[in-house]
Amino acid sequence: MGEMILAEVTTRHIAEFLESWIAEGKNTMAGAMRSVLSDMFREAIVEGRITTNPVEPTRAPEIKVARERLQLETYNATRTAAEYLPVWFPLAMDLALVTGQRREDIVNIKFSDIVDGRLHVTQIKTGMKIAFPLSLTLEAPGLRPGTVIDRCRLVSRTDFMISAGIRKNSPTGNIHPDGLTKTFVKARKASGVNFSNNPPTFHEIRSLAGRLYKNEHGEVFAQKLLGHTSANTTKLYLDERDDKAYMML
Repeated sequence: MGEMILAEVTTRHIAEFLESWIAEGKNTMAGAMRSVLSDMFREAIVEGRITTNPVEPTRAPEIKVARERLQLETYNATRTAAEYLPVWFPLAMDLALVTGQRREDIVNIKFSDIVDGRLHVTQIKTGMKIAFPLSLTLEAPGLRPGTVIDRCRLVSRTDFMISAGIRKNSPTGNIHPDGLTKTFVKARKASGVNFSNNPPTFHEIRSLAGRLYKNEHGEVFAQKLLGHTSANTTKLYLDERDDKAYMML
């Protein structure tokens, strides 16, 4: 806006000025500049130099705060704290890490989903069908689907691998996805780790799984495991149970 006379500055001038920052991805700076300009024009109104604030009609830039990533070290600390919570929860963390699936899928995985040495998962969000070999190994945390599932069998009394038992609010015995989120917060707070103001949630276990599998098995494998690969670009094999295609890892 340079040397423009204060009274000649319009909302359009302000919007174009802010947009120049936003276009460079500097939304935080745009927000700060908008705040400074608004205060400046507000003072000008108080002094009787102008009658309206041209900044007010503009929209505050959207500032996205990145959620802190969950690292293996902080996962392990949270996992240790989880041992003092309901017995099903540390199992849910391990199952999420070794499969890389979303929380909605984790709470719906059943023992009956195992056929011919593979765990068959149909993602609720995408409909993607993935078949995990029980012998699959994730070296960094020392986990295999088969061993995690064996521990689930010792705890669950239902067909659901993650279960707190049949209850009034859960006649089938499965856990609500929000139960994973809320219990993870308890474990995270008890871990002793100093997280940022935007700490990782249970969902971040999926991101960690993807990164670990990428490091150990390659990016293509990790994308398949997460269910990010299109059926048009990946060879699918027929699962004879129901004549539907599963991605075989």
